[in-house]
Amino acid sequence: MAIQTRLERYMSQSSRTYLIDRQREEGENKEEFTVQGSTGNVYTVTIDEVSHCDCPDHLKGNRCKHILFIFVKVLQVPLTSGLWYQKALLPSELASIFSSAPAPPQLRQQLRNIHTNESVVGAGREKTGRGPKDSRRIPEAEDDCPICYDKMNENKLEKVLDWCVVCRNTVHKECWGTWKTTTARQGKPLTCVWCRAPWTVAGPSTSNHHSDSIYASREDEGYLNLGSISGSGASPVRDTSTYYHGPRRGQNSYGVSRRGYYM
Repeated sequence: MAIQTRLERYMSQSSRTYLIDRQREEGENKEEFTVQGSTGNVYTVTIDEVSHCDCPDHLKGNRCKHILFIFVKVLQVPLTSGLWYQKALLPSELASIFSSAPAPPQLRQQLRNIHTNESVVGAGREKTGRGPKDSRRIPEAEDDCPICYDKMNENKLEKVLDWCVVCRNTVHKECWGTWKTTTARQGKPLTCVWCRAPWTVAGPSTSNHHSDSIYASREDEGYLNLGSISGSGASPVRDTSTYYHGPRRGQNSYGVSRRGYYM
């Protein structure tokens, strides 16, 4: 399947891919991303001179949708550049991708708060009782969800978004469900993806109590799967529309280091 066709099919899919974690050691010319695919399986994508994903499709020699998600949505490599589909990148090309990539949505919001004193003003108004009844921050047209990297400025905001009661920022409800189940599976405290404050239940829609087991199942392929946990929004049926169905090609495997910092 031509890479352009594969990209078009990926972009037309309604199911989301979720960014769960990203790690990059300062000074290194590579970054590691943990993503959850459409079936709930969790994969590791490494953007390096030869980018790699440990999903079955990539191990067959194909440019998988998880790598496309990182290049196109997270790092926002221009589709006209050609860098997103190259099998290998020069060190200079890789450095250009990282230097041109936008900061994660969390950092962009922090910078916005610094420039506008939004946090200080909001806290002051709340302290004096002169704050608006609804101080939630409504996402703007350019705002990305920090989990799926799709835009958040949609109709029916109450139905599709959840807000943090501390920083007043928002995420997609579906994405927040995925974040909660992943956090529970890892045994970590539930915190806001924006400000890292402990998540406070603001009402029934943001309840962090799970009726299902927090322990994820594993599929036959051996990948961690979160699709059976309520709130993840993942379908157990794999969408293979972007897969290559021709003869099996050679497999390559590249080492991955798990050291680094979390952003």
